[in-house]
Amino acid sequence: MGGEVLHPLFPLYFYPAKGVERILIKLTRDEKVAYKMILPYAVLIVTLVIFLLITNVINSFKSPSDGAFTFQNYINCFTDPVVGRAMWNTVIWVLGSVVGQLSLGLLVALLLNQSTKGQIIFRSLILILPWATLDIVAGVMWKWMYNDMYGVLNDLLMKMHLISDYIPWLATENMAMLAVIIANIWKGFCLSGMFFLAGLQTIPTQLYEAAEIDGAGVFRRFWNITIPQLKPVIMTTLMLTTIWTINYFPLIYIMTGGGPGYGTETVVTYIYKLGFKFLDFNKSAALSNILFVIIFLIAFAFLKSISKEEVR
Repeated sequence: MGGEVLHPLFPLYFYPAKGVERILIKLTRDEKVAYKMILPYAVLIVTLVIFLLITNVINSFKSPSDGAFTFQNYINCFTDPVVGRAMWNTVIWVLGSVVGQLSLGLLVALLLNQSTKGQIIFRSLILILPWATLDIVAGVMWKWMYNDMYGVLNDLLMKMHLISDYIPWLATENMAMLAVIIANIWKGFCLSGMFFLAGLQTIPTQLYEAAEIDGAGVFRRFWNITIPQLKPVIMTTLMLTTIWTINYFPLIYIMTGGGPGYGTETVVTYIYKLGFKFLDFNKSAALSNILFVIIFLIAFAFLKSISKEEVR
């Protein structure tokens, strides 16, 4: 290569020498100091993560009784009916939450992208407030809102004459799953909205002006311009939101604890119960490894799809 190429993380200079490309990394003095300052923390975190992963894998193959090598922990996971129910609940939880978060996030981003007075205030209240709310605060807040006797939701529906009796939102399996999904949509749509808003602001206004001159309506401009231009952002947001939702634990555990019965039990809540409630650390480790493989395959499929889109 004949020219200089700027690496996204730090400057790299490429030049041919004796027929072979060589790479010289040139860092400024301030950059060297910065890397030296973060290096101990980066090494510590990486070491801790690797140590915990290896320990978890080893524990998943240990027998709870004598510590001998066994596959029984994984066999117990695949034969446990609660695991199957938790897997199905996780699918429903992820689909409902992700679809709701992306749809609401895109709608809010389109509204906030309009030039209006007080944009900063609106964006702060709508996008930052739900995200900045602590998980435990959000869980307790939504739990009280859904309370069948004192909750504000039932009170409003009664005053609007939409219901004739209080609804036990968190007392039945189907209603409890719907309730936690709605709460999670409120908690997580703001991140999707911020991603979409950033993507919308990169779309050239000339495209909309040219389409409007050609007679394209609002929905046609949205479908033929906005969606194609936002496709990379949508794919990335979809991947991140899916992974985050699969691993999300606090809201469900605070609101329902996985109940009633196993109505809202997801894989992560069951892993927590196995390890810290039933003290079955070996089975908990095995189930967490299975979940890790599933998430890895999902992330790999998304990254492969994104790479193909970039090549096109």
